Parts: sequence; C-alpha cells; structure tokens
Amino acid sequence: MSHALVLGGGGVTGIAWETGVLLGLRDAGHDVLSQLDLVVGTSAGSTVGTQILSNIDLEDLFARQTADNHNEISPLLDLEALAIIFGEMASGGTTTDEQRSRIGELALNATTVDERTRRTVIEKRLPSHDWPTVPLILTAIDAVTGQFVTWTKDSGVSLVDAIASSCAVPSVWPCVTIDGHRYYDGGLRNSANAYLAQGHENVTVIAPMTGGPSPIVDAELQDLTASGSAIRMVVADAEAIDAMGPNSLDPRFRRIAAEHGRRQGRSASF
Repeated sequence: MSHALVLGGGGVTGIAWETGVLLGLRDAGHDVLSQLDLVVGTSAGSTVGTQILSNIDLEDLFARQTADNHNEISPLLDLEALAIIFGEMASGGTTTDEQRSRIGELALNATTVDERTRRTVIEKRLPSHDWPTVPLILTAIDAVTGQFVTWTKDSGVSLVDAIASSCAVPSVWPCVTIDGHRYYDGGLRNSANAYLAQGHENVTVIAPMTGGPSPIVDAELQDLTASGSAIRMVVADAEAIDAMGPNSLDPRFRRIAAEHGRRQGRSASF
C-alpha cells in the first residue's frame, strides 16, 4: 500500500506544532515516517517535510523547536496588506490565477527584509540542502501570473530556494527569485494542497491552519476519499490554537506549539 504525508502551512509555530504531532504519533506507536512514498509540503510544511526526510531523528527536531535559541527573524508586518490577503483567503478569493496575481502585486510592492537575509534563515533550518530520496513536492505561486507551481528534485531548483518560495508569506517575507520569476507562499492556494497526494492509498494530513470550515481543503479531501484514499488528519485543536497565540510568525511560541502538537499526536485516533 502506498503512503503519502501532507504537511500544511502555519508559520514558525506551525513548524513546531507539526514536528510535535509527528513525534507524538510515534510516541503512541504510529510511526508515519517509516513507510512514506510521498511527502507534500506547503509553507511551514515544506520545512518540516524536508527536515523529517533528513537523517535527523524526530526527538532532535523536536528539541530544536523547544530550545530557547533559534535563527528566526521578526518580520516587518504590513497589517493592512495582511488583512486584505488573509481576508481574500478566508473567503475563498485565492482560487484563480487572477486573484493570486493581485496578491502577488501586494507582495512584490511590500517592504520586507532582502532575499539574501531571508534565505539565510531557511538555510539554517535545514539539516541538509540536498533534495531527499523520498519523493517530495513543495508548493509556491508565481507572483506575477498567479500560477500555482510545484517543485520536486527534478525541477532544477535548489532545495533552499524551493522552500524559501513556499514559505514566502506575501507582504511579510520577500518573494523568491527563481530563474527570473518571483514566487510566494503556496499556502495562498490553500493551506494543505492535499490533492497532490492523489493516487495514494493512505494519506495522512497534518495541518495546523485547516481547523474549522475550509471548503477548498474539505473538497480536496472528499475527492481523495472518493478516489479510494483512506484519510487520517490532525489539525490544531482549540487548546493549541489559544496557546500558540494570534501571530504564527512569533518564534517565542515555538516551544508551546511543539508541546501541544506532541500532546495531540499522542491522543490522535489513528
């Protein structure tokens, strides 16, 4: 049987929470990493997906998230632009290339740190800068055309750049330049992009930001189920959401996010 793991977006607290969930699942006897045929990573999930396919054990990855020291930087937040962008996303207004292109325009004109500074953060997150042997799909969006794109080891794109583009929250982090094009966060299509796991018999979805009604994500999961996939899903519960706070980009909440993720992983009905 084929097994796919889908890891969704959720900022730096999402990285910590997803890492905790995976370790908690293993604590409970559900080692979802032992038989993977595919990993799909969007935004935070692109980082976690790459980390878990390295030679670093989950305990060590968890320890990184609960440590006080880190290499993250605090962004300059354009609250007005963010309100527009995430308002569009919440209302389903990021489903077409045209809609995503408008968000791309905001992203391209935003004041952010420079690409080099942001790339250094991504580099330091990764145990390895080489694409893993297990198939890995990462997601991004062309900031000019709004086209949704996927990166794999066959795309001719460096792993660091692929992850940086997938994590480039529009108006928060700089769009990432790849072959003359600019790209931003694939989570603006939807927070999981679970449809990319099509064709796999078992699909595990771990996504902190899909709790509550999410018509696009729900529709993709329904399509996967209709095509014969067995779906297992963990999303952040109310206790975790409250503990992580309103700013998923605040690294001060990594520890508590990781701990709540581990709690949820241990109690998940798998």
